[in-house]
Amino acid sequence: MSNTQVQDKRAASLAMTTRRSRRLLWFGVLLAVVLIAVIFAIAYRSLSESRKSMEEDLQQRQTTIIASRVETTEAWLSFLEEQSKRLVGSNLFKLYASQVNMQEGIPLIFDPENPDAEYDPNASAAENLSRRLPLMRTMLGDFVTYSSFSSARIVNSRAETFITSEAAMPPLSGTQKKLVEQVVQGGRTVYAPIEIYSQGLALDVYVPILSPYKEQDGQVVAVLILRQPIDVKLREILAPGLVDEKGRNLRLVQKNESIFVNVSPVTRMLRQVPSFTVADSHSALPFALRKSVADGGMVYSSGFPLRSAQWWIVVEHEAGLIQHAVEDRAKTIYTLAGVVSVALVLLIIAVWWRFVGQEQCNINAHITDLLNVIDEQKRLLDGINSTISDPISLTDGKGVYRYVNNAFANAIGRPVKEVIGLDGPAVFGFDTAKRLNSSDQHVLMTGESLSITELLWLQSKRYVFQISKTPLREEGTRTPTGIVSVFRDITQLVETQERSRRVVQQTIDALVRTIEEADPFLGGHSRIMGGIASLMARQLRLSDKDVATVEAAANLSQIGKMFVPREILLKPGALNPEEKAEMERHVEHARNVLKDIEFDLPVLEAIYQMNERLDGGGYPKGLAGEDISMHARVLAVANAFTAMAKPRSYRAALPVEEVVGILERQNESYDPDVVAALKQVIATPAGERLVQQAASAKAV
Repeated sequence: MSNTQVQDKRAASLAMTTRRSRRLLWFGVLLAVVLIAVIFAIAYRSLSESRKSMEEDLQQRQTTIIASRVETTEAWLSFLEEQSKRLVGSNLFKLYASQVNMQEGIPLIFDPENPDAEYDPNASAAENLSRRLPLMRTMLGDFVTYSSFSSARIVNSRAETFITSEAAMPPLSGTQKKLVEQVVQGGRTVYAPIEIYSQGLALDVYVPILSPYKEQDGQVVAVLILRQPIDVKLREILAPGLVDEKGRNLRLVQKNESIFVNVSPVTRMLRQVPSFTVADSHSALPFALRKSVADGGMVYSSGFPLRSAQWWIVVEHEAGLIQHAVEDRAKTIYTLAGVVSVALVLLIIAVWWRFVGQEQCNINAHITDLLNVIDEQKRLLDGINSTISDPISLTDGKGVYRYVNNAFANAIGRPVKEVIGLDGPAVFGFDTAKRLNSSDQHVLMTGESLSITELLWLQSKRYVFQISKTPLREEGTRTPTGIVSVFRDITQLVETQERSRRVVQQTIDALVRTIEEADPFLGGHSRIMGGIASLMARQLRLSDKDVATVEAAANLSQIGKMFVPREILLKPGALNPEEKAEMERHVEHARNVLKDIEFDLPVLEAIYQMNERLDGGGYPKGLAGEDISMHARVLAVANAFTAMAKPRSYRAALPVEEVVGILERQNESYDPDVVAALKQVIATPAGERLVQQAASAKAV
């Protein structure tokens, strides 16, 4: 082969290698573009979910804040109304106002030359009312002096002023007359829109004065108008609170006829808010991003109306706070996406470089050196963390994990580096994270440590953890910036307790079977009584432990009667003293049988007391009233009901209505609340089935 052929072959080979390298390069570029697009799409979705989560958390906080302030404001307005009723409730004022309302043309200024003129039988009614005007004015003035109000006046049902607390007061405006008419027609207190006066902001309270005459019962004969300075009170209501939150403001918006006004107790100004829109006077302002009612800036806000006045308490958070948080999160997410994208590009370049045969060995050697350094650092950290067996985590104020140890990562089955930067839902799932977040918020709000017990499913396994949460504070600050959580695995302890409860339950079941085999009548009585008793306990809203106690005690309640002679147990007539004493010994027999069983519940106490009565007429101790446990009271009613509702050899089963009537009449012996619960239970489908079982039982 000639040199030319060799050169041509080399050229062709070089051209083929070049084309293959270009195709590989373009494929790598396309692959890099697709992967980068996917990475940034995931980053964008994560950012959107973070914004939504922040807004939901902010809405929840706003709802809590507004509810508290609305309740405080309603209580204050109610106090003002109650304060005014000390005056308008006076029969003297009612009588005088009623008489004035029936007269026309009464002089409203008394005679200064004869201020102490007394009642004149020869004078007209109008003249005598004018004579008593000084006394009424003095009473009104004294009320204003010793109350929180600044001035007062009383007008009749025609909006004519006839008593004032001050020498000269301006006449009523058209708006004030409309409010008087509203009070006269509605018969209830009305709060006027807040106004500006010489000393600041004031609230006028219109209180109805009712006629004292029976034939005019409920008729409004006059209206007491009280003026209340409210600058200080509004500043107190709208104050930020003990835990101040940056960028949060509380506003008061009132409806004045057809317009909405922002009331500012700081600047003492009333500013119209054209952008404030609600469906009606009783509708809330829904959480949304909108203009501020104060300065027009963009805020997240929501508001609740008051029942007493046309006011809305509005809480606003600057929109920039969430925007800044989102921007910070965006920087982190997009930076991470950029780093991952760069890593992918570098990887593709490295692959391409390997195929073209350039310095692949040097790159591999460099990567090997880096991996060795990383492995050394990892071994050092693993050596430190391996000494700590309990999972430990550090989350910031937003619930994002900033640190976890190896025990935590092993528990959730994810590497440590994957956990850092994730939030609760990403680590534990939405429902579990929601439960854990409630305790996190308590720690962040109160700044106090908290210990909780939670059931968690990790890697498809059930664990019970005792979690101790401690607030993390930066030096020199009181507000927590994060939470340190230590997880202690108590699964084995809980399972041991559950096994112990199962053993006790198996023991109970064995004893119940023993009762049934020894005496079917007692066994059937125990089953029906247990069903009735457990339904009654749930109707009384007792705890799960109390329900379990009542059910177990009912099932074992008849075990002591196995030791009572059957001729006494089944005797149809009254027992003589000796037989009665022998019968009552069944309680002691039951205690002797059950005393060595560890129930972990007050089962034995309930059985021992079930024959006690509220009036002290029971046995064995003659306990009375509150000395008898609730479990025993439920068992007493269930036992008596079952005994009467079942047939006996000497009588048929008593009707349910008759049995309930007997128990209701014996309220000195049986708890009325428990009997009422029985009455409700037997009306349910489950109760009816138990009653039918009792009625159809074999008579013994």
